[in-house]
Amino acid sequence: MSLPTAALALPAPLTPVAETKLTTAAPEPRFFISLVGAPDVSTVRFVSVERPLLNLGLTLEYRFTNRLRLSTGLLRANKEYYARREDYDWTNYPRAQTRTFSWVEGKCIVLDVPLNLRYDAVVRDNARWFGTTGLSSFFMHRENYSYDYLEGGDYKLWEMPGLVNANQHLFSVLNLSAGYERSLGQHWRLQAEPYVKVPLGGVGAGKVKLTSAGVFLGVKYGF
Repeated sequence: MSLPTAALALPAPLTPVAETKLTTAAPEPRFFISLVGAPDVSTVRFVSVERPLLNLGLTLEYRFTNRLRLSTGLLRANKEYYARREDYDWTNYPRAQTRTFSWVEGKCIVLDVPLNLRYDAVVRDNARWFGTTGLSSFFMHRENYSYDYLEGGDYKLWEMPGLVNANQHLFSVLNLSAGYERSLGQHWRLQAEPYVKVPLGGVGAGKVKLTSAGVFLGVKYGF
């Protein structure tokens, strides 16, 4: 008597498990290059503040932690100001020491090379609030000075011949600023940064204590 053949039950095919995709945030760029511009005002010992002038430049920034960045660059700054006679060093201009005048007008083009450290105090997904401090070196590209003096009952105009690349002042200015940066995707950023530049020593032919302030507005690219 033959035994009935038992039907072998095959296991049901396994349903493929859907693959889980892990998404990770794109890494923050390490380097940033920025085009910046600023309306800038200058004054010597706050005796007079002239109209704002446009400053332009490029900066390069390196992010070495999530909150700390080091930056440098080259800025072309226009400086126009009035200063009192006593605020100038006239050592190299003995003739001026014998004349009667009160005010000197300065018009200069300065190449500003900053070295700054930035700290991001508030970090959000698309925005950062930060503070910056550092030092600037001033390279006086062009200098022009003039004053009206009294001689023989008449006022006369004295103008210094334009100086070109005559004075350099390394790390002579203290930079202080605070700002806001807005992300426009992985690479692009917009930034606004009010600043003040405080003199640590005299600059230019007359060694004046020149203070500057303004607001940097910039667009930057990270890579």
